[in-house]
Amino acid sequence: MEKQGNPMLKHSMNYGLIMGVALIILSLITYLAGIVKPPFWVSIINYAIIIGIIVWGTKKYRDEVLEGAITYGNALGFGVLITLFAGVIVAVFTYIQITLIDPDFVSKMLAIAEEELVKRGMPDEQIEMAIEMQKKFMSPLIMTISSLLGMVVMGFIFSLITSIFLKKEKSSFAGDSEVIE
Repeated sequence: MEKQGNPMLKHSMNYGLIMGVALIILSLITYLAGIVKPPFWVSIINYAIIIGIIVWGTKKYRDEVLEGAITYGNALGFGVLITLFAGVIVAVFTYIQITLIDPDFVSKMLAIAEEELVKRGMPDEQIEMAIEMQKKFMSPLIMTISSLLGMVVMGFIFSLITSIFLKKEKSSFAGDSEVIE
């Protein structure tokens, strides 16, 4: 008998790939539209993609692989794995975007941050200190790592919530075929 790999890992990688590609497409659309600092509605679409793919992937995994039953913990873990794989893909893209596609990205972001600080009426010395501090956190490596960590944290939070609705446990009183919600 041939041993198969971990189905949870395989399925989470597949849905992570779908999520990562969808998020990259959204990022490319905003970049090609010339939007340096995306508006709030772009964040809403971003969150909808993440939540939608966590729900879709977890539901398909539950129904097709686990025969309709999944614990809260497994649903949570599956959602986090999806976003971990998507996060790796998005992080690699972020690094490529910052270093190859748009090497001026960091300077554009710093200019926007400086404009916002000037609008707030901050003194020049404080603005200069704030921009210098932001420069330290805007290296390609740090932005790539924070992109990955941000995706995983977001995936964890969204999975905490979605798992409540997606969990279905097998009844211990009925036969194996009955599932309770």
